[in-house]
Amino acid sequence: MKFSLKPTPAFVRDMTDGHSVLGLAISTLLYIVCVSGTLAVFYNEFERWEQASELENLDVSPSVYQLATEQAVALAKEQNEEFESVKFTIPNSDMPRLTVEVGDIERYVDEDGSLLGEVQHEWTHFLAYLHFALNLPLGLGVPLVGLIGVLMTALIISGLLAHPKIIKDAFSLRLAGSKRLQQVDLHNRLGVWAAPFHLAIAITGAFIGLSQVAAFAIAGVFFAGDTEKVEHMLYREHPVMKENAAQVPLPDFAAILAQMEQIAPGEERTKLEVAFPGREGQVVEVWTRVPAKLVWGERYHFNGDGSLIEKEGWSEGDAAKQVYLSTFRLHFGHFSGFPVKIAYFLLGIGMCVLVVSGINIWLVRKRQRGQPAVRLERIWMAQVWGIPFAIAFSAVTYLAFAIPAAQVFWLTTIVLSGIAAFVGTVAGWSMLLRGATTAACILAVVVHASLYGADSFVRASLVANAVWLLIAAGIAASCLYTWVRHRDGAFASTVGGAVGSN
Repeated sequence: MKFSLKPTPAFVRDMTDGHSVLGLAISTLLYIVCVSGTLAVFYNEFERWEQASELENLDVSPSVYQLATEQAVALAKEQNEEFESVKFTIPNSDMPRLTVEVGDIERYVDEDGSLLGEVQHEWTHFLAYLHFALNLPLGLGVPLVGLIGVLMTALIISGLLAHPKIIKDAFSLRLAGSKRLQQVDLHNRLGVWAAPFHLAIAITGAFIGLSQVAAFAIAGVFFAGDTEKVEHMLYREHPVMKENAAQVPLPDFAAILAQMEQIAPGEERTKLEVAFPGREGQVVEVWTRVPAKLVWGERYHFNGDGSLIEKEGWSEGDAAKQVYLSTFRLHFGHFSGFPVKIAYFLLGIGMCVLVVSGINIWLVRKRQRGQPAVRLERIWMAQVWGIPFAIAFSAVTYLAFAIPAAQVFWLTTIVLSGIAAFVGTVAGWSMLLRGATTAACILAVVVHASLYGADSFVRASLVANAVWLLIAAGIAASCLYTWVRHRDGAFASTVGGAVGSN
């Protein structure tokens, strides 16, 4: 029996198919990160949208914090809830609602300091976790998304370097050409004109995702593996309660807030935390947002009597610290007001189109070379429109039936991909899921309006529902465009918004 190390054609074909599947899987994860990130630009609006009828724009007096702290501590003890601190969200421009958190309990707070209903932002938290951790455990998901950011950075740079006529072709958009030329021009124009945005998002995403890995590396090299020492390079050490600490009155909130007016008059207060409330050694931390700074905020530490211990110094630290602390707001577009959010949303849609068109070009080339990847074409099309559908559908099922959104999203995405691997056509999947996504977006607004009535169309809920309706309108317009082209006989049998029968 003759033995040869030379691979057989069948083996090469199997390896090529495996490589294609792996490439598609990576692109799918990148696409999920892009789609979820585009919606997560409106994270604060969606949080308020989930509970549209809660009180907003409260003018909070210092006595409210004291009364709410007393009630939160009593509630935690009643429910045997372990806690070290009581945390408040101070009404601010992003979240104009007063909330208190103690242990795993989180409640809204009324104007008189009494505790109201539970804070529930489960769908919005799903969306955020989908973006920065793919709903995986944080220790695994965050670095994975960071690696995707590295990959995206490499794709952007290599794409720019591979385009020798980048300036000459800057305005080339051959919509009347073949499907491949349309996809190539769309991909290149989006990639070139929005490259600064794409690079900023990719680099900051990679930085955020891999920062924990970097912290472990720094700790291993410089601090004998002690990650707390790395953390304390950025944050003040958390206070530790003394053993057998005596009971003392709650902090003087009036004195602390009066101090804040003097030392930080132009900074918007966002959070307040009381460590070891009512015990000797208690400390109060006040978080603020600093005008004209990209850093995520500033933090001030006070003794219980209202005297200032120190200012954290995030907004005044060295350049490296400020760069690190600025990546978060830069990545999510949470700076310079609502116009920047709209710009990030539109540019995010462009990034999604960039990912889709890149895979489309690869699939078209395979078809033109006589090696059509029919199954991959169907799976990819089911994901291109199935992922937005799954996100919108998860919002509907969560609002209507409180079904966990992560389960709905992943089950829907996997089932659609699995079915598309065996049945249907690319064109059929495209039209079906575009219609389903349009319907799901509209249904999310309908269900929300049925739950909250007039509150669905004011303040943040108006923004969130407008986002759903604009997405639905955009997808419906794409369906109409495809139908018109098909009716006029110009509908090409290839990969794209809808690919001909296979």
